[in-house]
Amino acid sequence: MKKVLGDKKAIAIFVLPAFFIYAVFALIPIGYNIYVSFLQTDLMSPSQFVGLKNYMNLFKDSTFKLALKNNILMVIGSLIAHLPVALFLGNILFQKIRGSHFFQTVFFLPSVICGVAVGLTWTFVYNSEFGLLNKFFEIVGMESLQHVWLSDKKLALFCIIIVVMWQFVGYHMIIQLAAMRNISGDIYEAAEIDGASKWVQFKAITFPMIKPILKIDAVLIITGSLKYYDLIAVMTGGGPNHATELMSTYMFYQGFRTLKYGYSASIGVVLLLLCICSVFLSNFVFKEREAKQ
Repeated sequence: MKKVLGDKKAIAIFVLPAFFIYAVFALIPIGYNIYVSFLQTDLMSPSQFVGLKNYMNLFKDSTFKLALKNNILMVIGSLIAHLPVALFLGNILFQKIRGSHFFQTVFFLPSVICGVAVGLTWTFVYNSEFGLLNKFFEIVGMESLQHVWLSDKKLALFCIIIVVMWQFVGYHMIIQLAAMRNISGDIYEAAEIDGASKWVQFKAITFPMIKPILKIDAVLIITGSLKYYDLIAVMTGGGPNHATELMSTYMFYQGFRTLKYGYSASIGVVLLLLCICSVFLSNFVFKEREAKQ
């Protein structure tokens, strides 16, 4: 095995098929999308090269600015909704409470459900006439809290963030829980012998040792939040009045409704750049400081 790992030709033979598939389905489409972003085209009639005009028009487009703002709010909301909550739940289940495996399954289950099905289900929950949420407030005698949830420009995006948290908090909890269980039990036994409380163990042992996984999890949350489409499309369609419009939904609208594929491609490039920036930002935030000698 060591001989194989030291042979560059052998490594290339194993790596090249995977790289070829990645290039065909990822790198080449990305490169083509960047090329199309410099064109004015509907992919049927002759294309016209316009340079950076599509990008210049983007930042004059009030709807795109609103979609960008909503995407940033979605990222911040998803980080707040997922990282702390998943870490809290994961730490509780890490204590080997009774029914731990059952709760893991219950929390994880929504993440394997189709996004369209989740969106339709929660549309019924939020429905202003017969939705479960308004019905609950009616049953408990709190009719004043009933609302047209998805039709309110101030609340619609927040309502969708709640759905995103419900769907994916269990997924991120499992990732963090797996990292916790990878820590040697001897460290916790030594901490208990020294009289360290559960909070001290979490602060001094668990959190520092799972920081690399938290960094990866943060990247997954941020990039996932930038690419949400199905929930928005099913629940609000970007409304009311673009209050829940994201770059992904606006990109779809420009590409497949107005047939401005060059303009749509430029939105995709901006989305790609934001995803790349999020990786560098996460690496900076979770950067591990070298131990002082």
